[in-house]
Amino acid sequence: MSGFLDAIGHVGTILGIIGFAQSNLPNTSPNGAVLRVKVGLEDNSSGNFGGRISRIMGYDANNAVIGEVRPNSDISSGDFADYTLQQDVGGVQTQYASFIGTDGAICISWITLKNRDGAADAAWTGDVGQACGHSWNFGNQVAGRNKETGEPFKPYCTWLDADHTNGIDTAAFKIDFFAYGEQLANTLNNNAACSKTIFSGNAGEIDGVPGMKKRSMRGVKRRDWMEKRLIVSNFPRDNATELCQHEMSYGPDAVGSDGYYCDMATRELHPLCDFYAVDGCVSIDVKNNKITKRSSVAKRSADIHFRSYEKLDMQMVD
Repeated sequence: MSGFLDAIGHVGTILGIIGFAQSNLPNTSPNGAVLRVKVGLEDNSSGNFGGRISRIMGYDANNAVIGEVRPNSDISSGDFADYTLQQDVGGVQTQYASFIGTDGAICISWITLKNRDGAADAAWTGDVGQACGHSWNFGNQVAGRNKETGEPFKPYCTWLDADHTNGIDTAAFKIDFFAYGEQLANTLNNNAACSKTIFSGNAGEIDGVPGMKKRSMRGVKRRDWMEKRLIVSNFPRDNATELCQHEMSYGPDAVGSDGYYCDMATRELHPLCDFYAVDGCVSIDVKNNKITKRSSVAKRSADIHFRSYEKLDMQMVD
């Protein structure tokens, strides 16, 4: 067996592949896949890069959870820790793994994966986080050798912090380890180094699969009752603009506290005349369950019929 495996470093440059030392891989375990987390080193006397991960979850090729671990201690700056996923069937390969932070920041230089069957070894480096626009710093730990120059390779470290202290943006991330292992060439050829890791600002389990096209409810046919109802709300959090623009929103047309009417069939926003007295604004005719639209012709304006509904669902704060 070679002393190195291919891994991504210097994302986006011609020096994209580095020889990652096999000695940085954990040993196999009969209980399931093992993940080694290596922390960056700020200097020899500071512990500011160390910290703890709240939860690590492993998923099979179908994105089904097959094991997890909840670390109960910190990793010191420059040190590493091995975590074994407690799988019901230890030999099932882990393809995806998510890492959820705590309120104490930790800067991760690299993570390596070893499945029980010895297949699909992989290494993810903090260079991915840095290149993909997330909080990072110098890792200062040697992971292997640059395959082009032979020089020692020190990946950046990517910050993970649940409460976003000092503006750290990432609270959790989910990695497709196959993309950084046996499918590495495809990842680089398709410029997919960033899309194969999901970075999240929420410290919770991450749904979906890295690299999968984002789901959307746009264009999905609505149920009949949704077509016939209009929601009118002045609750501060009921924002029609957000409703219209969000990929996963689904339901009746709505008027929100932001002063806009959202046509959910077309995802078009129309300002309310009570908020924005402009040509094309709309008004709610509560008595007749309809929307009228202001139109100006020859310097004269008129309210013309726009939409009718069978029911107005009024959700109003006194």
